[in-house]
Amino acid sequence: MPDQGPSEPTATLLRDLERRIDTELGPLRAGVEPLLAELRRGLTALYPTAGGRQLPPAQQEAHRTRLAQLMDSLEDILEALQRSARARRPSAASGRTA
Repeated sequence: MPDQGPSEPTATLLRDLERRIDTELGPLRAGVEPLLAELRRGLTALYPTAGGRQLPPAQQEAHRTRLAQLMDSLEDILEALQRSARARRPSAASGRTA
């Protein structure tokens, strides 16, 4: 069975996050793509589409714990990549003081 992605509204939130990452990072998004794929899989497991199999409570808790750790890592990496992306922009360089 193909991966259908998470149910709504989770899928909408994930799309919005990915759009914001694209806007801020552009090609640097490749640095977080593996984490975004893992996030997508985890959310799909926790929030399946209609007719999808719901995980047992113990597995749900394990997935939530893993997703919380993943989100912490993603946040740290996104902040570092965002600083790098901003430093590369021409307007950022001209606005710096010595």
